[in-house]
Amino acid sequence: MSSKNCELELYQLIMKPDEDISYVSEFGWVTDNKFFVWVDHIWFKEFMEKLYKIFGYGIFDEGNFNATVKPDSVCIDLNDVLDGYVDIEEVFPKDKYCHW
Repeated sequence: MSSKNCELELYQLIMKPDEDISYVSEFGWVTDNKFFVWVDHIWFKEFMEKLYKIFGYGIFDEGNFNATVKPDSVCIDLNDVLDGYVDIEEVFPKDKYCHW
């Protein structure tokens, strides 16, 4: 990967939406090793495109990922999707972003 700061870009994607668009409606650690983001249906495609831009299409070289479709959002375990690319806990510490 290039010298870009993937951790910062991931943080900005989740915490600082573009043009007043918040792609993620909720996020946090739901267990000791699962960091979920809830992405509104309307923004799912754009959210995924931004992940590809940050980490490249290689994030799915191992295959696909599991997601749960809710009535208003798609729930994704980013710790699973980005395993090996970034340490989610460094970006979102468990003591600050815990849901349990």
